[in-house]
Amino acid sequence: MRTSPVYLSESELERACRFETLRRSGPGGQNRNKVETGARFYHLASGLVGEATERRYQIENRKIAMRRLRLKLALSIRDVPDLTRDLNGDATFSHPEDFVWFRRLVAGKIRASKESFDYPILVAEFFDAYAATNEDMKSTVQLLQTTSSQIIRLLSAAPSALTQLNNLRESAGASKFRA
Repeated sequence: MRTSPVYLSESELERACRFETLRRSGPGGQNRNKVETGARFYHLASGLVGEATERRYQIENRKIAMRRLRLKLALSIRDVPDLTRDLNGDATFSHPEDFVWFRRLVAGKIRASKESFDYPILVAEFFDAYAATNEDMKSTVQLLQTTSSQIIRLLSAAPSALTQLNNLRESAGASKFRA
């Protein structure tokens, strides 16, 4: 079973956070300066923060802030899965049923938009698999049953995710990926 907070439902993750409203100055009309329409979630266990102030209504900012927090959790907290070897000696997940990745994978293509609830989970599962294979992209691609171009396409939707992968690759002496 996967234990990262990125897997929590909206209500479970909200309970694991402290929520604040805030106001920001700048463009956006009278509401922006007089009403606390901004939203900030502090994840208590990790100290990570998701914040949004760019929308006019607090409910919209609240959703954006939660999505940003979930992506930060996906990039920051590793839940490295156990791997086993099949008869050919290839690495496989001990419990593939625990992975959202395989439910979103159709003919080697990852089916999820950046706006979907599953997007941060897919990002987390990629980085978890990458860590499990000792940051070997070829092994990770094989383990996740896709292509490196599909992974780059997925991570490019969130520039911070692609930046994190490129930083890991650069520190290992490998070339960077371009979006």
